[in-house]
Amino acid sequence: MACSSTGKVTREQLKHSHWQLTQVDGRSVADATAIEIEFLDALQVVGFAGCNRFFAEGNMESDVLKLAQLGMTRKSCGDALDTQEMQFLEMLQQGVTVTIQNSKLHMQGQKIWQFKALDAEPLTN
Repeated sequence: MACSSTGKVTREQLKHSHWQLTQVDGRSVADATAIEIEFLDALQVVGFAGCNRFFAEGNMESDVLKLAQLGMTRKSCGDALDTQEMQFLEMLQQGVTVTIQNSKLHMQGQKIWQFKALDAEPLTN
């Protein structure tokens, strides 16, 4: 599926896609603790937040993704990882601008989170 030259993403483009975090604000993230996010039917969202698994209902308005009814496991994996995980999940609950550029998914809140596709056929712009 193609997106417009502006990189804006629609709800339909996110459905059935799976992504892994590669960078936060331009800094690389280790694969072992990399956040994963997957978009299912009806924009249900599941994933791994670096320490805990999570699930939620997603909603897209314009190019803003917002999660509601968030549920998750409750393990602790150390201060640094717990902090990154909470920043990511709080950002998604508050709403984040989503774009795709050069086959990379970008979520922009207080930080810019960049993901690579884990799908067989990644979305392109």
